[in-house]
Amino acid sequence: MSTVNTETRPAEGANTSQVDNGDSWRRLSPVSIVYFTTSNLKKLAQFLIYVVPALAVSANVLDLQNSPYTVPVLILVLTGLSLSGVVSYLFYRFRVHDQHVEIRDGVFHRRHVNLPFWRIQNVKIEQPLYYRPMQFALVVLDTAGSAEEEARIVAVPHAYAQQLRKQVLAWHQSPATPAQHETAVTSSTPVSEPGEEVLNRRSIGDLVIHGITNNRVWILLGAAAPFYDTISTRAAEWLGARGLQLGQLAGEQTFAWWQLTLYVISFVTIIMAIIALLSVGGALLTFYDYTLSRHHDRYIRRSGLLNKQEVSMRHSRIQLVRAKQDWLDMLLKRVNLYFEQNTSTAQQHADLMSPNKLLVPSVTVAETRELVEQAMPDSRMYQKEYEGISLRYLMHWLGVWIWPPTILALSALVFLQVWDAAAILLTLSLVISGLLWLRWWRWGVACDKRYMYVRSGRLGVDYQCFELYKAQQVTVVQSVLMARAGVATLKVVLASGQVTVPFLPVTTANRLANILLDSAERSRKSWM
Repeated sequence: MSTVNTETRPAEGANTSQVDNGDSWRRLSPVSIVYFTTSNLKKLAQFLIYVVPALAVSANVLDLQNSPYTVPVLILVLTGLSLSGVVSYLFYRFRVHDQHVEIRDGVFHRRHVNLPFWRIQNVKIEQPLYYRPMQFALVVLDTAGSAEEEARIVAVPHAYAQQLRKQVLAWHQSPATPAQHETAVTSSTPVSEPGEEVLNRRSIGDLVIHGITNNRVWILLGAAAPFYDTISTRAAEWLGARGLQLGQLAGEQTFAWWQLTLYVISFVTIIMAIIALLSVGGALLTFYDYTLSRHHDRYIRRSGLLNKQEVSMRHSRIQLVRAKQDWLDMLLKRVNLYFEQNTSTAQQHADLMSPNKLLVPSVTVAETRELVEQAMPDSRMYQKEYEGISLRYLMHWLGVWIWPPTILALSALVFLQVWDAAAILLTLSLVISGLLWLRWWRWGVACDKRYMYVRSGRLGVDYQCFELYKAQQVTVVQSVLMARAGVATLKVVLASGQVTVPFLPVTTANRLANILLDSAERSRKSWM
């Protein structure tokens, strides 16, 4: 096990026994059975997404809807999930002892996690809907390592969760700070710390805009593709039972072309409105009552309508600030702002759920500048003059990968007089060429004495900003053709991921690489 890091011990007199339960192991509350059952059901649903086509074929071939075995099998599956929740509860133990959090769980694959306080990077507190009436909470202890190093204390009283968070975070504060964290918490909802500064709130109107501009319902529509035939058949039967025959609407002798066009536009509008409402509903569920605060050196995010969440991030651990705008965000003058810290390829989370990112949804440009200035003082992400990438980027993609194959295919289609296909191919090639031109036009890099800035995008625009000394690896890449053209790709590896700027003039790439390496070598600051 890891040895105790004496440099991060709390100040003398700090209360370290409020959550310590000594050598004895503690069992969870029985309400955790609901959590384990729900988690197992979620895993089953994620697995079923990959077998949706097979399920659709089986439903049609085996006629599962009318099979006498369908209902018993479903009951058996649900019973098994419930029993698995009970078994997981019975095999789960945890204890907090001598500034360590230990967890034993698993049935067939037993696991023993031992996390010293000083290795814990984030403490995330969640309150699922079924926990809130009984004032319980889920505590996620993240080390920015692999998923195996993440610890979850599944069901503890909310006051205990808050006190555990305070005690863990006290290890990362200055000697004078921990005493300020000893106030007991008895509320069943996330509570502001004494001296906490609120940096940003999101209103319902802001969340509606975020739901519209960040529509992810298309993912669900794609997953439901194998069921479209069944859905369309049922919809046609439902409409037919009410006297509306879709076949008659398509008949040329029944309606004029403009009437049919009007019906199609109306139908598409209704579908788009339903999709937008679903997306807005999802934004309200996850971002409701969103608050971003700062308490000493920590950012704290609280949000959630049904499931309350509280995530904290140390300011010193912020590796990169990213401001993203798609085309609709640009029209509405909104920005999705991310504070990114250490990440791991073994942990895949949504933006809001990730303990390694803080997302401030759909803020204005003025609010973005203010938040970036607080996180990275004296940064000039929006004011810098960016140096664009080489025109060789366009020559590489258009002159090698796009137009030569397109010209050959167009020649064959024209020779065969397949004019429709030729027109579609030409249009598609022009659209791709336009998007590549926009990407070349957007891509740029800038640097000053403290920060590096990268701009990219196509129809939208993304800005990235990070401190020079936090670069962990810098690579200048050249192929044989790139070397002849005098261009190179700059790759900068941060703890939060990789930042890439392709097809820079080789002198620029080498100059930026030298600046980054010199800053990392000279700086005595810890990137953590």
